[in-house]
Amino acid sequence: MLAGTDHGISKANIVLSAAKDLDFSLKIKRERTHAGPGRGYHVFGVIETIYFEPDDGCKMDISEAEGVGRRLYWPEGGPMIARSIPENDLLIVSYLPLRRGFAAMPDVPDHKRPEKNPYRVDRHGQSHLMPGQKEFEAPKRAQLLEKVASCKFRNFLIFHPIAQIVVVTLGAGARWASLGSYKMPISSLSSFDGTKMALLVDPYSGEMFFKGGRYDIADQLDLNALRAESTQQRNDREEVQSLLQGRA
Repeated sequence: MLAGTDHGISKANIVLSAAKDLDFSLKIKRERTHAGPGRGYHVFGVIETIYFEPDDGCKMDISEAEGVGRRLYWPEGGPMIARSIPENDLLIVSYLPLRRGFAAMPDVPDHKRPEKNPYRVDRHGQSHLMPGQKEFEAPKRAQLLEKVASCKFRNFLIFHPIAQIVVVTLGAGARWASLGSYKMPISSLSSFDGTKMALLVDPYSGEMFFKGGRYDIADQLDLNALRAESTQQRNDREEVQSLLQGRA
């Protein structure tokens, strides 16, 4: 149990409700993912952080919870997030990498041992980094999925309830996988049946799904523009394919 969460939200309202329609929901999400961009979904960014509310099944210790909160964090190269066609459900269209046969998160800087002088600046304000040398970072620590998870349900680790998803959006006019620098929060809301959004992770394949609840997406992101961009990308791919076929 996460220390200091005696009133943590029970995981039952997502797990018990999910059992009735989980297989059908995951079937549809997989079909949309396999259909590909522009056909089954529109990508609008990559996930940087997923924050979770307290839960009585979480095994994080109090020092870690107070330092960075209950979260999953990707410093770079996070999974792609998309909206399904036509449902507009949130999809994660990339997998976690496998390490020794199990899904793994990237190592992150240890908040307990921060680097106090990353640029090696002296008392005169002069940096002593060599040309091209990166700034020094805090020692890395592992992010253990099983410690952040609420429980295991069937073959999934359940992370519940989601509070917020921080996304690095696609830049305006960017081509596929080219990212801008705008960070957009997606708020998780309770559904009309009282359930909240959860993250399901298959620890053996790295497959990830959002399930339950509702979400509120920032007004600053123009999803219509992203749809138009995805359509253009599809047209470009089809044109290239037709040219290649003509040369064959």
